[in-house]
Amino acid sequence: MTALEMAAPSAAYPRNNLGVWSLVLGIASIVLLLGALTGIPAIIVGNQGRRAVRAGDANNEGTALAGVVLGWLSLALLAVVIGLVIVRFLAGGSNS
Repeated sequence: MTALEMAAPSAAYPRNNLGVWSLVLGIASIVLLLGALTGIPAIIVGNQGRRAVRAGDANNEGTALAGVVLGWLSLALLAVVIGLVIVRFLAGGSNS
């Protein structure tokens, strides 16, 4: 093996960035309370990353799955907050 072959970057898993982006977006949606703004993209990108794993183009299914779960969790929390605001509004507004 020559020095040039050893220095060449490996292109074995070029689509691992999808899983990483999904996780970053999912964490941002929870920590920064961004809800649907980053939760929905986390779900979409995470599912694309999981498809890439099944196709053999990536090897980080756990990372992509974590991003999808965090994206759904942020949307669920957003729905709960909206529901509580509606209940509070219907129960008496800001006076009670």
